[in-house]
Amino acid sequence: MFTIPHLRAQTTPLPTHPVLSELLRTPVRAMAWMKDGKGFVAAGEAARYDHGPDTANTRFALASQWWTELTTGAEIRDELKRPGTGLVCMGSFSFSPTCPAGSTLIVPQVVVGFDGEAAWLTLIGPVDRDVFDTLTDDARALVDAALRPSPVDYPSHGAVRVDAVDVAAYRDKVALIQERINAGGVRKVVLARELSLQAVSPIDERYVIERLARAYPQCWTFAVDGLVGATPELLAATLEREVAVTVLAGTLPRTADADPQELQASPKDADEHRLAVESVVSELSKIARIEVGPTHVLTLPNVLHLATDIRATLDFMATPLQVAGALHPTAALGGTPRLRALEAIAEVEGIDRDRYGAPVGWMDTRGGEWCIALRCARIDGTHATAWAGGGIMADSLADNEYAETEAKFAPILGALGVADAS
Repeated sequence: MFTIPHLRAQTTPLPTHPVLSELLRTPVRAMAWMKDGKGFVAAGEAARYDHGPDTANTRFALASQWWTELTTGAEIRDELKRPGTGLVCMGSFSFSPTCPAGSTLIVPQVVVGFDGEAAWLTLIGPVDRDVFDTLTDDARALVDAALRPSPVDYPSHGAVRVDAVDVAAYRDKVALIQERINAGGVRKVVLARELSLQAVSPIDERYVIERLARAYPQCWTFAVDGLVGATPELLAATLEREVAVTVLAGTLPRTADADPQELQASPKDADEHRLAVESVVSELSKIARIEVGPTHVLTLPNVLHLATDIRATLDFMATPLQVAGALHPTAALGGTPRLRALEAIAEVEGIDRDRYGAPVGWMDTRGGEWCIALRCARIDGTHATAWAGGGIMADSLADNEYAETEAKFAPILGALGVADAS
């Protein structure tokens, strides 16, 4: 079914701790996964799995199978054995299985990582060749940057223009969703917006990644296959059989007078958050023993979120992607009940979500991290498409929901250099 390359991965400790964002300066094309200065930067492709539109929705199972077969046949030399060392892949998936964007896993040729205690360099290539003979220019540049940091800065892509927004059309969509809610059968529907952006020159992903990581250090900043963003929501992190999930739903834009107690006291936001937590608990309890933590307020530079941490122990071994696939889409990005909400999204929303709101992350042979792709844009040359959404309930106010999406757009618009992003 698959073409499985026979790979060798070798991880070597680095004597100094790299500043990951500075490593981005040399490779023109790079992948990244960073939070609070920790994570890794990667370049090159040692192997790649692409999965197109899929009416049977087998994408998570098949991608997990590909990864399992690849790791089973690989030679891995890893004296550190820490999360993110050894053989790793990064990936992103489309929100809908039938979306033309499809889904992708990429095994990089070079990975430079730092977890706060240890730093490492991993080289990955065919088992029957010298890995240095197979490296792309970007992969070689990343190796050089890890050993000799470069002072080179990112080129500017110039001014960015945002297409006009039809606010009235958004209000109409909210009204249509609420008609469905009031008619029964669906309780919450997440309605997303998209913005089309055009730059003067090709957009340099490194510029966007660095700005996101600097402005939103408590989020996971990611760059995978043209998808760049900084998400606060953890879909599934696993290590062996242990799982961690963070559910975010219920949002207040962070203005000068924003009060966390106002968010905690809001019946609409409390109901929205409860439905999101219940959707994760319902699916995760089928495969694991779970423990739900107390709900708290997560404060970010642009918004306040109601947040709940969930911990679980799997009943059996599974890849991180299998766990993430079982949970996607949660009620935080789809709605409740799931199928009815997805029907409403397909009929009312009127946009292609592409890889927004879907799993994005990485795996090694012991576990990994998959987040929900939020505060993100898909970059293609001089063009970018960004998305933001919010949960519509029966008592939602359209103008408040619109303001929430504007606040959620702010991180990626600011990173792209849109002048009026706030």
